[in-house]
Amino acid sequence: MIASLADAWQWYVSAKELTLAMQALGKRHWASLPWDGELGKDNRLRHIEAAEILDWAGVILDDLDDQCVLLLFSVFEATVREQALNDISAELPPLHHPALRHAVRELNEALEHGSFYKVTEAYKSLDPNLVEQVNQVRQYRNWVAHGRRGEPQNKVDPRAAYDRLQRFLELLNNPPAGADQPPEG
Repeated sequence: MIASLADAWQWYVSAKELTLAMQALGKRHWASLPWDGELGKDNRLRHIEAAEILDWAGVILDDLDDQCVLLLFSVFEATVREQALNDISAELPPLHHPALRHAVRELNEALEHGSFYKVTEAYKSLDPNLVEQVNQVRQYRNWVAHGRRGEPQNKVDPRAAYDRLQRFLELLNNPPAGADQPPEG
């Protein structure tokens, strides 16, 4: 199950390494495998040609980096939304006034289902540069998720996406001293 950025990264690394291994097997070793023994009786493998393995590996590798960014951001978004909801719930005293309860329900709805851009903007005071970097990952994820039409506004590779998103989560868990204090003036 992929429930964290680390899980998503492990999936990506595993998929990439497995695909590269199969590509190498198809390119260099497929013809020399001992097909006259048990291997040749395997229903999954005996009808596959080296060219098919290379084609399949190419298809996977062509899309794998983009799919990784999409997955990383999806896990990240769910994590941030959940943490924001939990943090707000922990800070609020029991509310009795109907208008306040309604306002909190609307806030929770916006955090859970609303624009994720607005959720990340709420954290801009902690590190505006990092929030912008996360927004670039979000924009690239949106480009991937919506069919990769045209040129991407921000090309983000999996390692950069992982690093940015991980830094943001660390910032949420360890905000700078005084970050929860209102500005003076």
